[in-house]
Amino acid sequence: MKILEVYLECGGYDYQLIKGGISVYTWNLSKAMMDRGEQVSILTAMHGQQQYLTEQHNLVELDYCRRWQMEIDADPEIWGNKEKIKIPLTTKAYRLDKEGISIFILSNEILDLYPDTYYPPYSSKGKELGFFKPLVFQAEVIHFIRHWFAGEALTIHAHEPYYQYLIPAAFHRDSDKQVISTVQSNMPVNKKVYLPEVKGLFQQLDIQPTLDGLADELAASEFTQCLLDYLPVTHLNYPYPDNYVNLFALCLLYSDLVDFLSEGHLEFYSRFSGTAFRALYRQLRISELVQEHGDKFFVGGCALSDSWLTADFGQFDRDSLLGSLGLDPALPTFFHNARYAPNHKGQVEMILAIAAFLNAGLPGNFILRCVSGTGIADERFHQLAAAFPDKVVLKWQMTEEAELMAMAAAADFALFPSKFEMDTFLIAVGEAMLAGCVPIASEQLGMKHWHHSEKFSGLGQSTGFAVHRSFKEEDPQLVDSLSFALRQALELYQQPDLYREKSAYARSHALKFSWENAAKAHLEAINALPGLHTNKLTETEAGSRNSWHSQALASGHLLDWRRSNRAGDISTGPVLTVSGDRVEYRLAEAASVAVFSKQQGKYQACELVRKETEAGIQGEFVGELSGDFSSEISSLFLLVTLSNGDQFWDGFEAGEQE
Repeated sequence: MKILEVYLECGGYDYQLIKGGISVYTWNLSKAMMDRGEQVSILTAMHGQQQYLTEQHNLVELDYCRRWQMEIDADPEIWGNKEKIKIPLTTKAYRLDKEGISIFILSNEILDLYPDTYYPPYSSKGKELGFFKPLVFQAEVIHFIRHWFAGEALTIHAHEPYYQYLIPAAFHRDSDKQVISTVQSNMPVNKKVYLPEVKGLFQQLDIQPTLDGLADELAASEFTQCLLDYLPVTHLNYPYPDNYVNLFALCLLYSDLVDFLSEGHLEFYSRFSGTAFRALYRQLRISELVQEHGDKFFVGGCALSDSWLTADFGQFDRDSLLGSLGLDPALPTFFHNARYAPNHKGQVEMILAIAAFLNAGLPGNFILRCVSGTGIADERFHQLAAAFPDKVVLKWQMTEEAELMAMAAAADFALFPSKFEMDTFLIAVGEAMLAGCVPIASEQLGMKHWHHSEKFSGLGQSTGFAVHRSFKEEDPQLVDSLSFALRQALELYQQPDLYREKSAYARSHALKFSWENAAKAHLEAINALPGLHTNKLTETEAGSRNSWHSQALASGHLLDWRRSNRAGDISTGPVLTVSGDRVEYRLAEAASVAVFSKQQGKYQACELVRKETEAGIQGEFVGELSGDFSSEISSLFLLVTLSNGDQFWDGFEAGEQE
């Protein structure tokens, strides 16, 4: 089989060329599939690295030169253009060979931009032609494959929908080409692009499939408006004008297979259960398409690099390493290793929980590595390190792999409280587990394969401790959950035999994630084409609505459940009472409740206050409405967050109050 890995950035064979995880993924997967006897090559962009690649990797120019003018019908509301934007391009192709893999590299006026970052900054949108670099890359990939691989049977493995949504449709009707699309990150599933721009490119690139039938038809209701107003803060949905089209739909409709990095990743991205987005997702056209084309979904997986899987962590001297950092080797040590992304990675809540832990006089070292090329802007990070100079080490610089391994080996626990379900596989968790760290991580589906929660392991034991999932900035509930987990970890550490058992289990579990297994999973799925997959995504509707909890899980809200006025269930479910502008809500499992009211035409949230009640009575919340309402409240919406971080909506629409 001939396989072509396609992505904007594929420099995993040289650490100087790596800007993101997909670069490492494509290189390791290519090698593993080649080791299983397949013919694998890579297609990527030059990013202005021609001189370096020539000097270091024997880059050679191919007999390929295409001069053309790309015309982009960009959104005039953003770009201010009255005509199509025209970009003259002269594209050349190059090749280098590494370890038996041919790497094809495309170069032109746009693909050579941003040699430091490779990716255009978001600030370039509407201002610089370089913003179109991902779009130019897709067009050039289509041209090059049609020319260089004409008449050849080829499996095109393209990565991340935003960087390849034109490619599946371009080869959809080619009998000798098949396209596998991999969802690498959890970009919003309803992310859209300007429809006239896509139509124009389909015509220019001679792409035949239709773009009809992809529009959302949302219910015209106050509840829908409340969802649209609130959801942007969760990073799960953003509003778009009607003349935009869903880009994941184009991958889903015209790819032969759609690939995910883990079972939990697939589960999350196809259902969004337990999130505030679930109620809107069920109204979207993409939700219907996911159900209709679920037979294309499979888990190819991801893995840990051989250097970590085979490392001898016993070679590192814990006492020496911690001593060199000014830390006491006698104390339990916690390690956080991620890029600096204070909201996405839950780092603000982590800092606050550590401060509470140390201020309580509890023992512990914290090595916090938050990688950033420009330092750490949030002063709270520096204040924590200054307040506890012999307990907290704060780093943000790039670090060689051997030093990273030494820090992981010196640590006892790994902290990964990520939020917004943006992480999919999270290699850094597995690397720390290989070094023997017990993970403390978010209970989000994209990370369930690490078995850090008993809910995920299904084995009666876990590799570590779970903190609740969060879709909220500066989330006090996550701070509390982290604080509790830190104390659980300390208790475990004080029982050496139990700690060693847990640590050994974490390491043994992480050892399962090899690129050999990922290559095998990919090739099994590809070889099963065409039409031999079964749809695993059909949701069971019947029999799932008899309790408030199953209704909330299936629908993402309880508005229909209240509308049906099932008195028997209501007596055991959440109790909602509205009197004038006073709102009371009672549900034992609730950790927080936010009520939404319209203010200046837009729904705004206000947290209800937990009531001080007699012992044994929990989950009672009370608050007062504010904003645009009269004494006769017609619609009321509440977002309920449970103790594990799962969320659902409750309330009623006009005329439905009980």
